[in-house]
Amino acid sequence: MKILFLSKHKYPHIGGVEKHIQEIGERIENLGHSITTISEEDIKPPHIKYLGLFYIWYWLFKNRKLITNSDIVHIHDVFIWYLPFRFIYPRTKSFVTFHGWEGKWPLTYWSILNKKIANKLSSGSIAVGNYINKYYGIKTDYVIHGGVTSLRQGYDRQAKTLNSIVYLGRQDIDTGINEFKEWFKLQSKKYQVKYITNEPSPEKYLKTAQYCVPAGYLSYLEAKNNGCKILTFANNPLKVDYWSEIKDLKKIPTWDEVVDIYLKLWRS
Repeated sequence: MKILFLSKHKYPHIGGVEKHIQEIGERIENLGHSITTISEEDIKPPHIKYLGLFYIWYWLFKNRKLITNSDIVHIHDVFIWYLPFRFIYPRTKSFVTFHGWEGKWPLTYWSILNKKIANKLSSGSIAVGNYINKYYGIKTDYVIHGGVTSLRQGYDRQAKTLNSIVYLGRQDIDTGINEFKEWFKLQSKKYQVKYITNEPSPEKYLKTAQYCVPAGYLSYLEAKNNGCKILTFANNPLKVDYWSEIKDLKKIPTWDEVVDIYLKLWRS
C-alpha cells in the first residue's frame, strides 16, 4: 500500500504525535508498505489565521498527486487540512487519528464540531484515549494509548536514586504542571526534580528516577516500562478521566500492537 500521512509536525520535531508517527511509520514500512508524511515542515504555511489554512489547501492542491497516487490518506489530528479533498477525491480512503485535546477547558464548540465532522467524513478513525469519545461525543473504530518499543522483563532497582523525580514532556498548563509545582512546595521530603522536555531518548533519565510526573500517555508508558512510580496531576474533569483511563490498562502496549490496529482499520 501507498500511504500518505498528514500531520502538523513530524520527526525530528519532538512531541507525542511526532513520535507516534515515527514509530508506527518505521514498522509499517518494514512490512513492505510505503509512507509519505507531509507536515508544516514541508508546506511552510504562514502562521496567520485563515490565511495559513488557505495556503495549506493551495499547497495540497498543487501537489495533489500525493493524494491521487496514494491508496490511503491518514490524517493525524489535522483533518481540516484534508476537508476539501475529501469531496474532490471521494473514492480515496481517508482515515483519522485523534491524538488528544486542544488544552482548553471547557472544550469549545468549534473543537467538538471539528472532531465530529472529521469522524463522520472519514472512512475510519482511531482515538488515543477513550476520553476523546466521551467528551467530544463521537465513536471511533479503535481506541489506543500509544506504546513502547519492547516490554522490559525487569529493571535495576539499585539504579534508582532515592526521592528523585523526573518531569517528562511538555510544560504547558494542560499537563498539570502547575498542580505538580504546588504539590511539590508542600512536601517535607527533599525530592530532587529534573525537568525533561524535547528529549528524544528519555530512557537514560527514567532508568535512574524513582518517580516520574508524565505530561502525557507516552511519557506515562515509558516511565512505567522503566519501573518508575507515577505521579499524575489534573486541573479539570477531562484530565482526571485521562489519567484514570491509562492507569486502568492491564498491560503496557507495544508499538507493534498499535501497528496491528492501524492495519486492521485500513483493511476493514
